[in-house]
Amino acid sequence: MDERTPTQRDLLDALRARAAIRYSAPPKLTLAFYYGWYGNPEVSGKWLHWEGVDAARRQIASSTHYPVLGTYDSNDPKVIEQHCQWARRARLDGFIYSWWGVGTYEEKPLPRLLDAAAKHRLKVCLYYEAVPTPGNPRSVLPEWHYILQRYAAHPAYLKVDGRPVLFIYSRAMEQLSLAQWAWALETLRKESSPGICAIGDSLGRSAARVFDGIHTYNPVLALQGKSLGAIQPALEAHYREAMQTAGMFGRIACATIIPAYDDTKIRTPGIRTDRFEGESYRQQWQAALNLNPDWTLITSFNEWHEGSEIEPSVEHGERELRATAQFAPRFRAMGKRPRIAPPLVGQSSDTIDQLRLLWRNKTIGLLPNAHSGAVFWLFDAGLQVAMMEPTDLVGRLTLDRYAALVYAGSEHYQATVNTPNDVDRALQAYLQAGGVLLALPSAPFPFYYADGKEANRATLFGLPIAASAVRPQAGVTGFETPPTTGLEFRLNRSLVPAGTDAPIPFPEGGDQRWRPALRHLAPHDANYIPLATLYDAQKRNWGDGAVLIRLASGGVVGYIWFRLLETPYAPLLLEALFKLAAKARD
Repeated sequence: MDERTPTQRDLLDALRARAAIRYSAPPKLTLAFYYGWYGNPEVSGKWLHWEGVDAARRQIASSTHYPVLGTYDSNDPKVIEQHCQWARRARLDGFIYSWWGVGTYEEKPLPRLLDAAAKHRLKVCLYYEAVPTPGNPRSVLPEWHYILQRYAAHPAYLKVDGRPVLFIYSRAMEQLSLAQWAWALETLRKESSPGICAIGDSLGRSAARVFDGIHTYNPVLALQGKSLGAIQPALEAHYREAMQTAGMFGRIACATIIPAYDDTKIRTPGIRTDRFEGESYRQQWQAALNLNPDWTLITSFNEWHEGSEIEPSVEHGERELRATAQFAPRFRAMGKRPRIAPPLVGQSSDTIDQLRLLWRNKTIGLLPNAHSGAVFWLFDAGLQVAMMEPTDLVGRLTLDRYAALVYAGSEHYQATVNTPNDVDRALQAYLQAGGVLLALPSAPFPFYYADGKEANRATLFGLPIAASAVRPQAGVTGFETPPTTGLEFRLNRSLVPAGTDAPIPFPEGGDQRWRPALRHLAPHDANYIPLATLYDAQKRNWGDGAVLIRLASGGVVGYIWFRLLETPYAPLLLEALFKLAAKARD
């Protein structure tokens, strides 16, 4: 096994390889997240995950509700058998089992669960909760090989197109960049063909180009504070864009539903949503039927701490199991989800040829950990790109080597290689010499965290990006969630031509953190060229989501808000931005 550290070129090659993945007919499945971490003194010799047990009053200090089975042990064969019987009665297809590492307590029940699942015609796959120490892209490979060798051959282990399924939780997702995940997945495929079918905990466009499928564990934030009548439309809005994204790229689309959520016993202040006597769950099932994902996921079968379980409780009995038994067969009967992408705003071959001509023999340097949708557009457009190592940013950052630089990572960047903030100084010198720096991020605010610490340094490079505020103001601040209605983007039609004058609606769901470019924050002597501007129903200007700025020094900076990079208009915005940047540089 090659033990060298993956280079930025290795990461770039992995991103290219992952972009080519397609699933045409994944099986229609309903799966529930399952936890095998419970223990009691009778079976395991101690309490695990049950705290403050008062059996007489049927109360548990660490559990929202009280299980019909009592404070059971996850290693108890009778408990596992009962869980599988309930799952079959509910017409589930299987479990997503929480995985915490080799040799952990949570691993102990897994072999018995697989055997019981096979007996009841259920499938099991794993939920990869955390990247082990030292937390680099190589850290996952020994565990993945172990999982493949120890469990994947079991007849009950879920596979798609011969690939064992592994869900990746957001905690683990955040430990590596998307480019590093791409490298780990491709390395495993080469070492243990055909690799795994990895379902990432993200609904974003970039994640859909890297992982085999996309999901979210918990939609509670989309449901919090909603009335019963608002639950179904809220959930449909939350997932609609992700369903389209998965269809566009041939990925497995998952929609997660949850009976309710209440973690107020274990967190302060915590979050709580209402079950509405089981109607919240039924409304979410109806949303899933309307969306017709490939897989419907249930959070959860038995996460008792957060009150999301469908396992029978003293308080709610088998109500959610019965509802699952009604809806899961209806969902399965819908058949294969059409692999039809939403209408794309296309680019003609002549347009692409003109763009290639402008950038002929010019290298576009991708700053380290690039993985946003812009990277995949660059691949598709056929422009010459090079993934940069951190050391390339100090001493090698010249115009003859890099005609333009692209920031396509998250909110984090490396500001220091040898001496404090030497990368910042190198980028400023590059712009002073007439270079091009385009911020096309995968998260709301580029250059926000420097070397792991909050820094907010976008303005150092002439990028006039505004943060949010507790009381957002149009044209002055960004926001965390829309403070008003009717938000839509208007394109600068003289620079971004399209077949329709229809505006681009502001995203209905997902991450809505708005970080606008604002003209008054730009250097006073700069030429500020907006490409997409956000307006509300009162026609108030909330700033620009796409902009190119010509600095007095001769340098050029540009910015596209990360969610615009996830719309069908992204190719047009990127084409306009790169065309303007090339002409401004020349």
